[in-house]
Amino acid sequence: MTGAFLETEYDDLRKLAKKLHILLPEAFWEFEVRDKNGLTLARHRQRSHSWVRNAYNLMVCQAAAVPGDLAVGLAVVDINGTARSDATTQPASGLSSGGASNSSIYVNLGNGIYAGAGVDLFGIVVGTGNNPESLESYALATKIVSGNLAGQLSYSATDPPTISTIGTTKTVAWVRYFNNNSGGDITVNEAGVYTKGTYDNSSATFMLCRDLLAGGVVVPNTGQLKVTYTLQLTYPA
Repeated sequence: MTGAFLETEYDDLRKLAKKLHILLPEAFWEFEVRDKNGLTLARHRQRSHSWVRNAYNLMVCQAAAVPGDLAVGLAVVDINGTARSDATTQPASGLSSGGASNSSIYVNLGNGIYAGAGVDLFGIVVGTGNNPESLESYALATKIVSGNLAGQLSYSATDPPTISTIGTTKTVAWVRYFNNNSGGDITVNEAGVYTKGTYDNSSATFMLCRDLLAGGVVVPNTGQLKVTYTLQLTYPA
């Protein structure tokens, strides 16, 4: 199927979901490569079809107010491959202040997807791996480390999320820049979103999605990569 045909199908599905009051979240990712002079060398945008089981489990736990219990298949798997399960608490995509009462879930800089400069442990991350996309993925195949040495990219601070509403459609966009000061070209084959969240009142970092960049994208020495992840939801009214 061509991209144009699929977008027509999505448009019809969006209209039907709105009519039937069915929740229909959509996701997109985009990359743009520029050289040291700001000239755009490559740009691509497409739908993200690669939300992993963690994202689905998180949605169910939050929307249905149930704990992330492995016994019922709702645990999340952290980026080290450890299943985080608890029979009494919900996982969250922000970091908890701790404590059984009067606690808060923080989504400011340093928590959730909102990673600071030089931080490659969470937020939008990129890698060189080309393993097939899988619902069961819990980390990038080969994450690129933040830095200025060979094979590294310098991770900028995540831009504040852009939240907009057009008609009945709500859109949230996260953007992060990656600068290549390594002395050589670097090919990026994968991108994903790690969130620094909470599990059982303790910090837990887990992946929400992972996308392969078909054929990869070359970030030249002294060049810059911009990656955008967008979540879109059309309300029934």
